[in-house]
Amino acid sequence: MMKLNVMARRFALLGKTKTIAIAAVIAATLAAWAAIDGVSAPARPMAGWMPSGAQLYIESPDFAGLLHNWNQSQDKRLWLKSDNYDVFSRSRLFGRLGDAQGEFAGAAGQRPDMEFLNQIAGKQSGLAIYDIGKLEFLYITHMPNAAATQTALMRSRNDFESRKAGDAVFYLRSSGGAEQGSGPGRTVAFAVSGDYLLLATREDLLADALTLMQNQNQKQRSLNQDGWFADVTRTLSQPGDLRMVLDLSRLVPSPYFRSYWVQQNVTDMGQYRSAASDLYLTHGEFHEERVLLPKSAENAGVEQSDLGELKTLVPDGAGFYRAESAPGVDRILESIDTRLLSRKQMDYSDRTVAPVEVEAATQAGGEGDFETSIDAPPIAAVPKAAALGSLRNLLEAEQPATMLIVEKTASQADGVFIGYHSAVALESQKPWSASEVEDAIGLALASQMTAGKLGIEWKQAPGEAGYFALDGLDPLSFAIEGRYLMMSDDAEMLSAMMQRPRAAKHAPGKALVLLSGFNHGAERANFASAAHLMDGAGNSANKEADGDGSGGAPQFLSRNVASLSSAFAAMQSEEVSEYWKGGAMHQTVRYEWK
Repeated sequence: MMKLNVMARRFALLGKTKTIAIAAVIAATLAAWAAIDGVSAPARPMAGWMPSGAQLYIESPDFAGLLHNWNQSQDKRLWLKSDNYDVFSRSRLFGRLGDAQGEFAGAAGQRPDMEFLNQIAGKQSGLAIYDIGKLEFLYITHMPNAAATQTALMRSRNDFESRKAGDAVFYLRSSGGAEQGSGPGRTVAFAVSGDYLLLATREDLLADALTLMQNQNQKQRSLNQDGWFADVTRTLSQPGDLRMVLDLSRLVPSPYFRSYWVQQNVTDMGQYRSAASDLYLTHGEFHEERVLLPKSAENAGVEQSDLGELKTLVPDGAGFYRAESAPGVDRILESIDTRLLSRKQMDYSDRTVAPVEVEAATQAGGEGDFETSIDAPPIAAVPKAAALGSLRNLLEAEQPATMLIVEKTASQADGVFIGYHSAVALESQKPWSASEVEDAIGLALASQMTAGKLGIEWKQAPGEAGYFALDGLDPLSFAIEGRYLMMSDDAEMLSAMMQRPRAAKHAPGKALVLLSGFNHGAERANFASAAHLMDGAGNSANKEADGDGSGGAPQFLSRNVASLSSAFAAMQSEEVSEYWKGGAMHQTVRYEWK
């Protein structure tokens, strides 16, 4: 169950992008996968026309093209029919976005649906969100004047109040609000200035944008003059097909961010003040370049070991791998224990079943106790810290500089169950001692497996295999290659790691401190099969009517997450790498598609 939940979190990363009501541009552009023709970046980024103070900014050189490709894609059609979308449509977030849509429609006189979005989508476009809770935004798109004046918004301008900002005219209307006794208010303001269409939810944002476009107020600050924005965009290269810039110093403390940020790593994000990401779309691949600026120099990366050579240990067919630099003894110990040593099931409670009444404890030997032995002393439980003490001492002495975790699933011969296999590789500053490794792992397993040494004696594999394996039923094996220690619960995986050729390290100035990959194409079917079996899905004759046979929401693993995976089955793999450069964290993410 523990490993299934870990896999579920990886599959859930497919749906990590959050949508933002009227700003459906975010969901539409990030989900597009169809072939995209590159568009040259404009001479002047639109951030120069956005007033100062935004929390999040998105820009694309061809928003209309991205939106068209998303609407025509098979992925969109599959996702909208999926259980994952069904669950999302019942969520609190979806309800809040629906409320915001209704408020906007009340002020604008038309609902901001996909038809509306298609009308106002131009080529070069920018979206600045000034309050993620109230969904206050300013949107500017490049659109020929003749086309802009024919949009439904401009045709209804006579129903709005007209205002002026310099020489430009814009239109404004509000609805709701406490003074009208109809709940939260919403303002809609729009204008056409030359070949640009502007839309905002605050009068001052639209007026300030028109002023900046006319260069009539030299004191008016624009978004690209904000320190957080200028500092992070200065580190970026050529703009991609989509650019997103975030003011993390204001976003992270927000209760909305903390509630809806799907990665649940708010504490980690708190060390950065701003971030930016450029997404490049090509045939068969998404390529994303991210930059995160730390709040202080103390949070900037220090010199760490490069992971370039460690990646060569990853065997072909691996479902997931993660290599990290300077992991620390506690992190290494936890990784080895949970993946290779622990023999306990993860705690699990079914929230759809009422709790069972807890009966009073019975006295040992009583009529209600058939399990406790009364003719032998109880076995003293060994605390985990004590059982792992010898392994901890070994790790503290060796101080591994890097760690690699590899995992994969495999269908069993019975055709029913799915096997989960893991491996952990450590790189030390000096060669490992086989006898010390044998003793440390043996002591860690002894308290869980045997009262003596039965089953925890080591034997060397025959032939040229070169690894050591336990002589009992436990499949644990390890191998040593100089500074590398490799451990696995699958001898075939360990052998494949040993046979992989070693490669040169990365060029100076780009030493990787984290490298991780997920093989969605290889793991998708096994995950769905295991989740289906564990959830007990498909046992109801009326499952098509009630979702999963329970009469409620679809099962989380077998129907919700699995359906998300199926909707984006064309995504084959994802790889993330991190390195420090110029005092900033740089990340490269590659998504491979069929």
